[in-house]
Amino acid sequence: MHADYRLLKKQIMEERKNMSEQEFFTSDDYTNYQLGMARAATRRYYSNLNMQMGWDESPNANVACTNNKRIYENAANPLTRELPTWYLKSLSLTGLTGHECGHLLYTDFTSSILYGTSMKRGSFYPELPEAPDYPQNKTELLAAIADKKEVVCKTLARCAHSLCNVLEDVYIEARICQEFPGTFQLGIGLLNDQFAEQMPSIQQQIKDGYNGYSIMVNLIIQYCKAGDLNNVTGYSGEYLDYLDACIPYIENSMYDTDTRKRFSAVNEMLVILWEYIKPLIEEAEKQKDEQQAKKFLDNLDKTLSGQIASGAPLPDLTGGAKAASDVTVTGKALSAGKTAAESLMQEENDRISRIPLQETHTILDGNHPGVTWVHDYKGSQHENSANEILSMLTKLADDKVNKAYEDELTDELRRSLNQISYGNAHKGIHLYIHRISQVNQSLIAQYNRVKKPLLKISKRLQSNLIEVLEKRRNGEKLSHLPYGRRFESKYLYLNDGSYFSRNRLPNEAVDLSVALLVDQSGSMHRERIGMALQTAIILYDFCKGLGIPVTIYGHNEDIDAHVNLYSYAEFDCLDDKDCYRLMDMKAGGCNRDGAALRFVAEHLCERPEEMKLLFLISDGQPNGDGYGGTKAEEDLRGLKREYRKKGVILFAAAIGEDKERIKRIYQDGFLDITDLNKLPKLLPRMIEEYI
Repeated sequence: MHADYRLLKKQIMEERKNMSEQEFFTSDDYTNYQLGMARAATRRYYSNLNMQMGWDESPNANVACTNNKRIYENAANPLTRELPTWYLKSLSLTGLTGHECGHLLYTDFTSSILYGTSMKRGSFYPELPEAPDYPQNKTELLAAIADKKEVVCKTLARCAHSLCNVLEDVYIEARICQEFPGTFQLGIGLLNDQFAEQMPSIQQQIKDGYNGYSIMVNLIIQYCKAGDLNNVTGYSGEYLDYLDACIPYIENSMYDTDTRKRFSAVNEMLVILWEYIKPLIEEAEKQKDEQQAKKFLDNLDKTLSGQIASGAPLPDLTGGAKAASDVTVTGKALSAGKTAAESLMQEENDRISRIPLQETHTILDGNHPGVTWVHDYKGSQHENSANEILSMLTKLADDKVNKAYEDELTDELRRSLNQISYGNAHKGIHLYIHRISQVNQSLIAQYNRVKKPLLKISKRLQSNLIEVLEKRRNGEKLSHLPYGRRFESKYLYLNDGSYFSRNRLPNEAVDLSVALLVDQSGSMHRERIGMALQTAIILYDFCKGLGIPVTIYGHNEDIDAHVNLYSYAEFDCLDDKDCYRLMDMKAGGCNRDGAALRFVAEHLCERPEEMKLLFLISDGQPNGDGYGGTKAEEDLRGLKREYRKKGVILFAAAIGEDKERIKRIYQDGFLDITDLNKLPKLLPRMIEEYI
């Protein structure tokens, strides 16, 4: 299969242009991008943290959450979805990542659970509210929970939980912005701006039938996150009075590292807001049995979640706080986010409309007064992030096209299996071809661990041929030849008939292609398969470095007498990841050399190069099901002769005890590898002879 690189490049650009937001933001690459930032921020405490990017456009869908092991983010949340560019959308998701990292690092989960449990039992933690200005509210609230009726206490606990969320969110966002004042701060600021912008006005909430408590919590959220209210209608009623009463408790607690201060503030606000909580408590008291109570609480949860603006909820987990008592947190850390959306959108517009440098030179050509060139301008602070998004987008498009190409390549290889006549020796035998379409990180890591000394050998071997190949590419005069275009009388004295010379044209390519087939039967285990793998790595890099087309296969026969062919490197690989595919080479099963050799030889015959070399690495004679002894020897000798006529020169590197038998089969193509350590260098040096 020949790759049309111009067509493939066009396909990649088309895929990039047509890629959906859902496909991009839920991709593994983008998930790992966010996970990398999360792990960098939390590595000290959460080294095994994972990330999941979801896409849920349904109303009231989760925005983000964490369970101490994994962060979940909904990339389709309304705060993100409404932003105009992919870069800004990505920045908002980074803000969510920072938010959840803030919970992991700074939320005291143990105290939070203690507070919630106490409230569900009708007790205040860490202490009873004082509420000096609201004695009547306090009396009524305490009376309501005095008999510890479960549904009543749980109703109050749900109200308290929503306020705890607000204060805790402000605290952990301030901490994370203070500790990580880069993209986390920008993202959180952008989210808070979006949050404030999308918050319905007070009068709109009243018009839509929001309950009083939900309206009050929304006002508190808006005040905490944005420092202002969306009061475009000029509302001036009692809701604002109650907000003013809550503000001192908010201000005194929301940046305190002691979680209990925020619980105490919430307790005070529950008393202040009793007029709006009271109707919910009264409704709870009407529930007659457990079933009714459960239904009421479920409906209350739906009402509150539907009416109270929500970013990322407070995790309901066990754990411990990471906040140090000597840390001072202020609201200054969030100040940069006050106009984040506006400034970032302006920056995006400026970046798009900026005149390219070459055009600027043309426009400002000449001695124009007042023009100053700033040569050390580094671009906006968002440039790297925007480039990362573009890079990921391009890589995803590239991977998608590569995957389609690899699938097509594998299908073509499988079709070719059925077009080859394998002879009577393999009658009834089924062949299967295997190729990894998408290389995983494990294979890449394995290759990176072993590559350094092997590639060093390859580069050293290549250096011996660089001068020769360079002359070919540039053209050279070849002298002292038995034939040629020009007669050279100066060589007559040699009396050997080599009296001619000719000019070799520039760019004359190496007219050679190479194939390697590795026996992966069980007897090749441990050192043998390891040395074969090293040889494959060196040979692959050697050929690629010199521009020699190369393909590498492995083979074995399984318990069902199926011949398995493993495609590790292909002539027309697109993704340049065949070096990693080699790391999947393992030993197991038997070996039916003839069937595998015939397939690879046919594969090699399709190449246009005049010279074709096929290397087999094996540790013994064939021992497949019904395939061994004289039958196998005759098959292999015939195969060698057949493909020699087609221009394929076959060499067998024998590394086991059956060397004499293998020598008898392959004769002049036999390579005796007594010292395994010499194998990795042997094959590249043999290639030198045919270049």
